[in-house]
Amino acid sequence: MRGGGDELSIGERIAFYRRRRGLSQVVLAGLMGKSEDWVSKVERGERQVNRVEVLVELARQLRVTLNDLLGEPVLFEAEEGDDVPAVRDALMSPQRLSHTLVGDELPAEQADAEPVARLTEEAWNQYQEGNLGQVISLLPDLLGSARLLEHASA
Repeated sequence: MRGGGDELSIGERIAFYRRRRGLSQVVLAGLMGKSEDWVSKVERGERQVNRVEVLVELARQLRVTLNDLLGEPVLFEAEEGDDVPAVRDALMSPQRLSHTLVGDELPAEQADAEPVARLTEEAWNQYQEGNLGQVISLLPDLLGSARLLEHASA
């Protein structure tokens, strides 16, 4: 078992991001035009990925940056149209913290729980169907709605 400070190999990072995205080795192999055996060997370190274009395609299919796969710090933003930056911004926003920590910075709107419930149900259904891209696209609105409900309940 690895410790918290241990470096991961590229194959271990591919396995991590594949699992995080909810993909099986078979599905990733299909997306890459490779065999399941190829993906398995890459993840176990029995086969090296020596071509940059293959690494770039792996990163694209896993929805991470090439730097994420290589274990380098993030030096640039994701592609346009990618929902991950919107989710990151929503999570990293100071307003996501409890109003007791950041004060009353949210507008004094009347929060309605019904649209939030519908949005939550839609996100849950998309998650259950394996449509993670749809779930990610719903998260910024869901997080914003949760902030408004928290503010209204204070």
